[in-house]
Amino acid sequence: MSKKLLLFLILAFGFFILPFVVSAQKPEDWEPPERNGVYDVPGRKDLKVRVFVHERPNQSPVLIACAVDNNSNAVTGETGWYLPTNWTYYVNPSVPSSISSNLSTIVENSFNAWRTPLSGKVNFNYAGTTNIGVKKLDGKNIIAWGRTSGSALGVTYTWYYTANHQAAETDTIMNKKFAWGWNEFQCDSSYYDAQNILTHELGHWVGLNDHYTDAYVDNTMYGYGSKGEIKKDTLTTGDINGLSSIYP
Repeated sequence: MSKKLLLFLILAFGFFILPFVVSAQKPEDWEPPERNGVYDVPGRKDLKVRVFVHERPNQSPVLIACAVDNNSNAVTGETGWYLPTNWTYYVNPSVPSSISSNLSTIVENSFNAWRTPLSGKVNFNYAGTTNIGVKKLDGKNIIAWGRTSGSALGVTYTWYYTANHQAAETDTIMNKKFAWGWNEFQCDSSYYDAQNILTHELGHWVGLNDHYTDAYVDNTMYGYGSKGEIKKDTLTTGDINGLSSIYP
């Protein structure tokens, strides 16, 4: 077989066959990339998925947040989706041993930060545990500690309907490889506070964006997280005002 003929066959395969392979992929078997952005969902033209990667800062900041939880009036922006009135979630209990005994309290405290400003608008309902540990469009909203790449502390994936922008599913995967811990109301610079980071991730569930400028450094939705940080446990005025624009 000549090189020209071989090249032609390769190109023909890529042009005619591969699109059918991609389109045949089931939505529930497809995993979105672990990169910030909005992506189409194979086989579901009615859906898109938004990915948020919660990073560590390039340099370790001074841990003033460890002692001071300042308020901020900087209004957190919207992602473009909203949750329906009732939202059920599952928790994977396979977590680092450093937080396993306090996992239920950590999760409840994180949701409670959002329950108060969303009272009467969104009801968060715990449905029990799950062994699911990866993001997947499977009808279950999960919180799990698993594998993420690079410096991501946690990654949240939100599938939403393009017609009305209502959320269809949310999954949060926290990075198991980092040092995690929790001691309510106390900070420790030897680990990442699980409640602090999870509260931030749930802000994406309810439809709030990340911010990276200095004006938002005290907001729960500030896009970087550090060891010893606990200031994200409580919402700022700006975070709450951002919610009000989504859930008037």
